[in-house]
Amino acid sequence: MSRRLPRKPKYASVPTDYGIEVRSMTKALRGRLILDRVDLEVRRGTLAVLEGSNGAGKTTLIRSLATVVAPDSGTVLVNGYDVVRQSLDVRRSIGVSFANERSLYWRINAFENLELFGKIAGLAKPAIAERSVDLLEQLRLMDVSRLQVARLSTGQRQRLMVARAFLTDPAVVLLDEPFRGIDGEGLHSIIDLVTDRVGHGTTALIVAPLIDAIVPAADRTYRIQDGRIWPTGADRSAGGQGDHGNPGDQGNPSDDGDPGAAGNPGDERSQGADGSAATAGAVEPEGRLPQTGGRVGEHP
Repeated sequence: MSRRLPRKPKYASVPTDYGIEVRSMTKALRGRLILDRVDLEVRRGTLAVLEGSNGAGKTTLIRSLATVVAPDSGTVLVNGYDVVRQSLDVRRSIGVSFANERSLYWRINAFENLELFGKIAGLAKPAIAERSVDLLEQLRLMDVSRLQVARLSTGQRQRLMVARAFLTDPAVVLLDEPFRGIDGEGLHSIIDLVTDRVGHGTTALIVAPLIDAIVPAADRTYRIQDGRIWPTGADRSAGGQGDHGNPGDQGNPSDDGDPGAAGNPGDERSQGADGSAATAGAVEPEGRLPQTGGRVGEHP
């Protein structure tokens, strides 16, 4: 049998200084305009934070950047790849944490979740083990790493989803409301991890309804409201030439129907509801545990 050659991208990536570029993007859901000709630029190796109330369009933006939903118009590049024409290349470049606990398998433990997602991404066993331990330690989850995910608190599961996003050492990380249900210790562990990886060249975008805790670490901050995005605060990214955004009306934000409403910070109460794997990081569909060549655990 001949050896399978690596897949050659149909389109080359665009040389750019930006890990994320959004130009005049529009997206409507169920007949309602959610994102209205938005522009956003995040320089490579920097952290951008986007603030917006529930229903403002934050999750729709993240899902578009992650190729889960396609923009209706405009241009969206992630790591230099077009999210429509080069969706597979985009997915190989990113790590994602959605505001949805169904991104984890609840009937296997935290370490097994990372092991499974590492196998799906094609990582070698030694790399999976090393990276998993490193991330669990940085996010202060080692003490609960052998517990079934269903037994973890909301905040612990949230940190585990962040660990999954960073597992493949992606060029771009997208974190949708990563501080939901997080206490002070967990919040600082996430901030420390993000800033450490950004310092080593990762591009990161965090979206959240409240961003006060992360603002001091951010290179650029934005606000989304009424389907428009505009910058807030100073641009501390390289060169200081960040996106000038679109000014928006100061009205009530439109409801885009995004899943995952924000919870109260500091609430780490356990939730016993059942869950199953969904899209995050490698953006896998819900369903049965993938066949990876070995028994990892039960389906949630």
